[in-house]
Amino acid sequence: MIRPLSGVTVLELGQVIAGTYVGTILADLGAEVIKVEPLRGDTARNPGIVPLKGESTIHLFANRGKKSVALDLKDPRGRELFFRLVATADAVVDNFRPGVMSRLGIDHAALQKVNPEIVTASVTGFGEDGPAKDRPAFDLVVQAYTGHLSITGEPDRPPSRVGTPLADLAGSLFACIAVLGGLVGRGLHAEGFHADVAMLDSLVSLLAYDAVHQLNTGEEPTRQGTAHAHLVPWQAFAVRDGYVVIAAREEKFWQRICEMIGRPELEIDPRTADNQARVANRELVVETLEEWLAPRRRDEVLQELQAHDIPSAPVNAVSEVFADPQVQARGLVQTYQHPVIGEVKYATTPFLRQPDDRPEAHAPVLGEHTEAVLVDRLGLDRSEIEALAAEGVVGLPHDVASSRSGGDHDG
Repeated sequence: MIRPLSGVTVLELGQVIAGTYVGTILADLGAEVIKVEPLRGDTARNPGIVPLKGESTIHLFANRGKKSVALDLKDPRGRELFFRLVATADAVVDNFRPGVMSRLGIDHAALQKVNPEIVTASVTGFGEDGPAKDRPAFDLVVQAYTGHLSITGEPDRPPSRVGTPLADLAGSLFACIAVLGGLVGRGLHAEGFHADVAMLDSLVSLLAYDAVHQLNTGEEPTRQGTAHAHLVPWQAFAVRDGYVVIAAREEKFWQRICEMIGRPELEIDPRTADNQARVANRELVVETLEEWLAPRRRDEVLQELQAHDIPSAPVNAVSEVFADPQVQARGLVQTYQHPVIGEVKYATTPFLRQPDDRPEAHAPVLGEHTEAVLVDRLGLDRSEIEALAAEGVVGLPHDVASSRSGGDHDG
């Protein structure tokens, strides 16, 4: 089938997650994503972090569906090859620190001279300007800096990070949106576009209504665990063999809860009759539900909740997620064949649900596509490529000591 971005070429100078998951999504949408790596590879290839059979699961997750071209951008000949690729491309994505693209001579202004309609997106920790722009940033640093740690976790415990690398993923998603917007705008206005996407900005944006509340009332959001500061009941409850969450946002759901637990009087009790009263009497509500829930098994509780059409869910372990009939029915677990380690299972992009939608492309071996891309796109012949490889300008799979060694990006 023809995917939405079929015919679009993206050059990715990405490392680890923030600059690479962008390309994964674009590749899933049909773009040809050419991952331009240093000769030692993207640091996501480091198998010492989350290893699987000698490969890094970060690389296996974040780089599927791409082509790998190993290129030394610090060598003038490597830069020249990159510029020639830019002339054939539609977008360039990077996540170097601010200033690195300029020092390499390949920032947006330089690329526009080669391709006036090029769309570029740079994902950084703190953005391209401001007093913190040069600070090193990882996901944990940005989660802390943006207040997400301060509102995550139990009230009487230390702050907690969101379990997934939220800052990296958010930066990638906003960069992906920016690239898509740039491609649409280029088609309408015949102009290039540059997006300065900071992980900082992305997570500040995702403070959402908590930001609106704090900015307009001066009140600090606080850690609530799984509970909600403004809705009761809305949290996880312990049952005999695990936990379930109950989210009674509307009064009709509270009324159904009262029916389920055999306490119809709580529907009219002034302490619990509406959400405002329940927030003021949170302990009463929680203790009442805990008393009913604690001796029951999780499956029994969930059956009761579903029978009464109350928004609820088990607190699943990750293994339970992938065994769940709904997850399986949605086709969210897919596989690809990796040339080194064989079958790799992964959680697919949400919009690729039908078998015909899904590309069968693996995360590439370092330099796996160097020759093919330079031949097909730039017209180089095998002898030229071999000579460049011998001089350390480009990397071929057999030239690389290990496709798992990590990288040397100045990021």
